[in-house]
Amino acid sequence: MKKNRHNTDIAIIGAGAAGIASAVAAAKLGASVTLIEQDHFVGGLASAAMVGTVCGLFYRNIDTPRYAIKGFARQFAHDLAKKSQTHPTCFAEGLHFLPYHINHFHLLGLQLLQKAGVHVLLQSRLQNIETADQQIKRLHIKTPQADRIIQPSAVIDCSGSARVSKLADIERLTDLHYQSASFVCQVQGLPTMNPRTLSLNIIRWLKRGVQKGDLEPDCVYLSIIPGSINHDQGLFKLGLPCPNGKIDAYLSHYQPIAQQRCVKIIKYLQQSDPLLTKLTLVKMAQQIGIRSSARAKGIEQLTEQHVLACCKPDNGIAVGAWPIEYWKEQGKPIMHYFAMNDCYWIPAGALVSPLLSNLFFAGRALSATELAIASARVIGTCLSTGYAAGMLANSFVQQGSWQSAIDTIQSQQVT
Repeated sequence: MKKNRHNTDIAIIGAGAAGIASAVAAAKLGASVTLIEQDHFVGGLASAAMVGTVCGLFYRNIDTPRYAIKGFARQFAHDLAKKSQTHPTCFAEGLHFLPYHINHFHLLGLQLLQKAGVHVLLQSRLQNIETADQQIKRLHIKTPQADRIIQPSAVIDCSGSARVSKLADIERLTDLHYQSASFVCQVQGLPTMNPRTLSLNIIRWLKRGVQKGDLEPDCVYLSIIPGSINHDQGLFKLGLPCPNGKIDAYLSHYQPIAQQRCVKIIKYLQQSDPLLTKLTLVKMAQQIGIRSSARAKGIEQLTEQHVLACCKPDNGIAVGAWPIEYWKEQGKPIMHYFAMNDCYWIPAGALVSPLLSNLFFAGRALSATELAIASARVIGTCLSTGYAAGMLANSFVQQGSWQSAIDTIQSQQVT
């Protein structure tokens, strides 16, 4: 079969929050950008897993929310809040986040990509990579229409699983087990009740169902996503076990289990209390929410020590403001907080490969330890690292040096 070929300045793998930000950043600077996404929509897990909240935008404090991030990520959050007609919500320990409407994340991302002139390939999957002279030379892409060969000057991996590094057969940062996953569904028919009181009642009803033998023990790991209740609608999140190293096998195994479990829980809740007789299932997420998986190996590595000490390196190019939220088990996360009203900076080297000179990465593919990514994986930070990666890659293509972009990125996103 003859394959279509085309050149592009920058190819980006994955159209989640980081991929959208990377593509917009590079295209605004005049680069030709091809964004490759395996699903039929943009937004990544923010859309497919129905995350429902943008974390990592604000400093942790007990007062009104105050932005920690600047630049593209901040503007994206502002536009998303306007479209969704939502406002920042305060949770425990002075944490603030932004609820959003699932469809609006996808629509906003698509609008920004179209405005920037990004060439988007949906339902397209990276199949193979050719390298030579310590550079990526060709990407083999399978699309619904035809197989394509893309010859990029630079590549940004925003796949969330370091797929580029895997296919290029270079070292990745891997673990035997990753953070526990979750599955989200949307419901309507919730009773008019204080959200916290409702959450506590849901837990009580589920525990009673487990004790009576009507529900499986793992059903107690269902909770209401904070800030998601709007009139009688809301988002339920079901905790799942920790994935092992084989993420694809994990997803195919647990997707139907999570769907069936949610259906069973909603049916049980309908019958368990008169307040819930109108409760109905509206929508289920298209994908399981994976919190972490394999990550790329960078020139530098973000560690939990850097996060907790609020390190601000000279080459910092993105702000991290969310604490370490490590989901070891299904029920509750282990939280590690740094100082109130403070943040850390992610070094540029954590976005750059030491093994392939034209490979960059952002989002959950960031070069970081498992505990550090438990902070840097949130959407707000992914938007920031994505935008930085787009600027670094463009500088490499135009000037042959990604280091020359650091000062400009810092002025837009950090200082």
